[in-house]
Amino acid sequence: MNRASTLRAEEIDGDLARAWDEMVVGRGVQADVFDTHAWASSWLTTRPRLAENVRVPAVFDGNRPLALLPLELDSTGRAHELGRGQRERTRVVIGTPEPRPEVLGALAAELRRLGIRELTLHRVPSRDPATHALLGALRGAGYAVDVRERMTDMIESTPDGWSGYRARHRGFDGAVGQAMRRAGQLWKLRVVAYGAPGGPPLAAGLADHEELFDLSWKGRLGAAPERRRLLTRALDERGLARLYVLYAEDRAIASCLGVRIGPVMHWHTVAYDPAAALLSPGNVVHWRAQELAFAECGLTLIDLLPGASPLKDRVSSERPALLDVCAARVPRRVLPLLRGAREVQRAVPIATRARVGRLRARVGAVPPGHAGTARRLEARPATEVPARPSPELVLDQPTLRLLTVACARRGPQEMRADWGPDDRWYRIGAGPLAVARVDVGEPVPTLREVVRYDPAYTLEAIALMLADLLASPVRYLDEVPVRDPRLRWPRAWTGLDPGGAEHAALGHATADPDAADPDAADHTAAAPDAEADAGGREHAEHGAAETPGTHNAPGTHKAPGTPGAPGAFSRAEGA
Repeated sequence: MNRASTLRAEEIDGDLARAWDEMVVGRGVQADVFDTHAWASSWLTTRPRLAENVRVPAVFDGNRPLALLPLELDSTGRAHELGRGQRERTRVVIGTPEPRPEVLGALAAELRRLGIRELTLHRVPSRDPATHALLGALRGAGYAVDVRERMTDMIESTPDGWSGYRARHRGFDGAVGQAMRRAGQLWKLRVVAYGAPGGPPLAAGLADHEELFDLSWKGRLGAAPERRRLLTRALDERGLARLYVLYAEDRAIASCLGVRIGPVMHWHTVAYDPAAALLSPGNVVHWRAQELAFAECGLTLIDLLPGASPLKDRVSSERPALLDVCAARVPRRVLPLLRGAREVQRAVPIATRARVGRLRARVGAVPPGHAGTARRLEARPATEVPARPSPELVLDQPTLRLLTVACARRGPQEMRADWGPDDRWYRIGAGPLAVARVDVGEPVPTLREVVRYDPAYTLEAIALMLADLLASPVRYLDEVPVRDPRLRWPRAWTGLDPGGAEHAALGHATADPDAADPDAADHTAAAPDAEADAGGREHAEHGAAETPGTHNAPGTHKAPGTPGAPGAFSRAEGA
C-alpha cells in the first residue's frame, strides 16, 4: 500500500538520491535534467541557509519513491518549486512515462496535510501528461487552480534520427558547412566529445570550457559558477554529462555542454570566444555536437531549453507552452484577485532594483574630462634598403577573416570602419611575430594598430622592426592598440603575394649586396629585452633632437625604460 510523507533536506540519503535520479530516467521523452537530484543537490549545496525551508512531499511504495515534489516553504503556508529563478522548468517527479492518478492524488493530499495554503509552480510543461494529472489531483484535494501560459519550450522530436533532423534544417546545416570550410582555410578544426563512451573524461575538457565562459558575455560560468561546477560534476558521476569542445588547431574557441538522459538530449549551455565570432563557433560546435550525440546512440527528443535565441529558432520546430500554476485553498472566484496581488508584489521589488541600478549608473558615471596625454614617438630604421619581397599583406577574403578574428571584430566591414584609405597591413618576423596596420598616406608612415603573436615583443620593438622593413621612419603613439589574439597565425598561411613568397626571413631588411652596410645587420634573433643596434640605430620622440648615448649594442631591440634603451627620451610631445 502506498504511503505519503514529507522529507526534509537532511533526510535524503544516498539510496534515495539514486532512486530519485532513476525515476527521472524512467520518464522516457519527459525526462528532464531539472527534475534530477543532481540538480536539486547542487542548488541546495550552494544555499545551505535555505535548507531549513525545503520540504519534499513524497509518495512511497515501501521504500521505493513513486512521486516527489521538492518545494520551498515559508512560515505563512505558501510554497513554490525548489530553486525558483534558477531552474528552467518545474515538474512533479514520477518514475513512469504516464502518471498514475492515485499516486498524484495521495501527493496532493499530503500537500494539504502539510498545511500548504498556496502553491505556485513556474514553467510547468503543458506537453507532459503528469502536469494535467497533477492539476486534477490538486482540484480533487480542495485547491482552486489557476493556470496561465507564460512562455514556450524549444524542442524537436527526432524519430527519424540525425538524417531526418539534418534534412529538416538543411539551411542551417549548409551555413555551418560553409563556416567550417572558410575557417578550415586558416586553421584545422576539430570537435572533441568529453564524457562520451570511449572518449576522454569530461574533467579533461572542463578547463577549456570554463576559460571560454570567462571570455564570453556570460562570464565565470554565468551567474552561479559554483552551482554549475557541482551540477556538472554530479551529472558526470552519473554518466549523464557530455561536453563538446571545438578547437582551432590547439586553441578552444567554443564549447557545448549537454545532458543525455535516456532518449533525450538537453543542450544546457554554449559558450564561445567572442573574438572568433566571425567563424560562427557557437553554431559549429552545437551542430557538430548534435551529430556526435546521434552517433553515440539514437535520440528521440532534442531539448534546447526555454527561451528564444537565433540558434534555437533555427534548429527547433516545436513550441509547446509552459504554464504558471497557482493553487490555493480559497474560493475559486477569489483566486484571480489573489494571483494578481502576488504578481504586483513580485514585480515591485524587481522594478525598484532596476531603478536603483540606473541611478547608481548615473551617479557613478565619470564626467567627461580631458583625455590623458599620449606621447608621439618615432622609430628610425637601421637601413636604407626596404625588405624584398614586400611584407605587405594581400587582403584577400581568408586574410581579412584572419585579421577580423585577431582584432576581435564581428566582421570585416566592422573592422575596416576604423581604417583610413591609405592603411596597409605588414607582416613582421618569420612567425610572424606580429602584423601591423600602417597609414602610408602620412608624410611619415604612421603605425595605427598591432596584432602581436609573440607577447615578449614590446610596441617599441615592433615599431623598430617595422621601420627596418620599410626603410623609413615610423611614427606612432604610445597608446596604439596592441592585440594579443588567442588563435595563433596559421602555420601554412603567409598572407603575402604568392609571387614574393621565396624569402627566408620575413620582417628583416634585405640589403643589396652591392651596397653592403655593416650597420644593417640581420635582426633574426632580435628580442625586445636585448640590446639594440649601434651605429645610427635611432628611436626617439617625434620632434626631439637625437640624444647621444641612447643607442644599444648591435642586432637587437631593448625594452623601453631601461638604461641605454630606446625610450630614454629627452622630452615628450603631447598628441
